[in-house]
Amino acid sequence: MSTASVSNLSTQTSMRLTIRQAQNELLKSQQEVSTGFYADIGAELGSKTSTVVDLNRESLRLNSMISNNSIATQRLSASQEALKQIATAAEDMNNALITISGSSNSDTIETTVMTVKNSLSTMTSMANQSANGEFLFAGINTDVQPLAEYTETSAAKTAFDTAFTAYFGFAPTDTANTATIAASGAAPSMEDFITSTLEPMFTGPDWNTNWSSATDEAMTSRITQSETVQTSASANEDGFRYFALAAVLTTELMSIGAPANAVTAAINKAIDYTGRAITGINSTRSELGLSQNRVEKADASLKVQVDIIETSLSSKIEVDAYEASTRVNSLLSMVEASYTLTSKIQALSLVNYL
Repeated sequence: MSTASVSNLSTQTSMRLTIRQAQNELLKSQQEVSTGFYADIGAELGSKTSTVVDLNRESLRLNSMISNNSIATQRLSASQEALKQIATAAEDMNNALITISGSSNSDTIETTVMTVKNSLSTMTSMANQSANGEFLFAGINTDVQPLAEYTETSAAKTAFDTAFTAYFGFAPTDTANTATIAASGAAPSMEDFITSTLEPMFTGPDWNTNWSSATDEAMTSRITQSETVQTSASANEDGFRYFALAAVLTTELMSIGAPANAVTAAINKAIDYTGRAITGINSTRSELGLSQNRVEKADASLKVQVDIIETSLSSKIEVDAYEASTRVNSLLSMVEASYTLTSKIQALSLVNYL
């Protein structure tokens, strides 16, 4: 009778391989328990993996649109707040002008001029607001401040003085002659100067030369794969132009020493232009409000699509949490048993037996 020897080294090596394999499986199962998804999607799904890749890519694309829409929403909200401030300033200016309509009191006129100057300053400041480093009312020229301040040295002020002198034949500071300005009728008169000379400087190309660096084209944003909306306004729109016109008309023509009837004619024109400014600003606010509504609806639609995709994706790559936990416990028990068995095998020795 012959016997075959069995080396405990080979047994130990076999056990080590078993433990290593069990540990690898344990790590994989623990990952699946913690994430809820297959540790190796490709190995589990095989040829169906391409479907998961496509769903992931579509989910990322839709989430990217939602993220971009949040930027558009921020721009729209900031624009609406700025326009609200401008509309309030225009209302204040209008109320001040209506208050002095028909009045020739110099103190009252001076107070109104100060109110109008403050309103113009507010309009300019709000028109130059920015969000995320982009000017809101610069059109597509978002890196350039859209409106210039109206100061004694500004291009707009110089243009006004030049136009006034060219029309009347004397400077606005020449009080001896300004006291003779007629209210209306044939040129030269206050009304004719305002309508034939001053107004075109704001409604025509001179606006872009003296006041605005904005483009007529406003910013647009893609909110879905097939839909774009206007997400800002341009300082070249009528509301801004007429606001500046009314303000300049008031500050420049009411304090030059013109006759009371000429001042009244100027006030009436200023009230008219302020009304146009308020209408224009509110129209712009309405347009941006419609854009905000469209962005909200687009976001809602995109989120529904993302939820559908995520549900479909989860059904393909999610693991059974109970099954995964059970497998983890079984593997832990196997590893512990392997450790115990390996320890006992290592303790086997002929010396101990003898």
